Amino acid sequence: MPELRHDDTVPNDLRELADETWNDFLEAFPARWDCIPPPTLHAAWELETRAEYQPRTATLSVRVPGTPATLRSELIHEFAHHVEFVCEDHADLRPSFLAAQGFDADTAWFRGDAWETTPSEQYAEAVVELVEGRRTYFGGIVISDAAEAVIANWGSGAR
Repeated sequence: MPELRHDDTVPNDLRELADETWNDFLEAFPARWDCIPPPTLHAAWELETRAEYQPRTATLSVRVPGTPATLRSELIHEFAHHVEFVCEDHADLRPSFLAAQGFDADTAWFRGDAWETTPSEQYAEAVVELVEGRRTYFGGIVISDAAEAVIANWGSGAR
């Protein structure tokens, strides 16, 4: 099972929550463990957004403090971005995900008129829903059951 690393900024309570969340996240992607190198978690007391992922260093930063539920959602969202950057075959799920979410086939994965209309962000929110179940807040994004199924099938290796 891939591991989650923590830098020196991560307090013990966040470390425990993050490790539990990482394990729950990985349960949705058992067929992809071989392509997931360890990301590093960084706790940020000041951050313009609630969380962010830096692909060059495979580091995800979460703004603290936060409620456990919010932190879990943000961690899962950023873990999803980690997977889309490190697993080469992530590109295989994109056409089906785009179709399931009602995008044109040639829609750019990392661009949208707004955060809510960016396929990559919709994918990350769909992963949160897959791992956590239905949520009440989606940041203006509506996730189709078909999109969630595309991710679940890709993560489990089903076709």
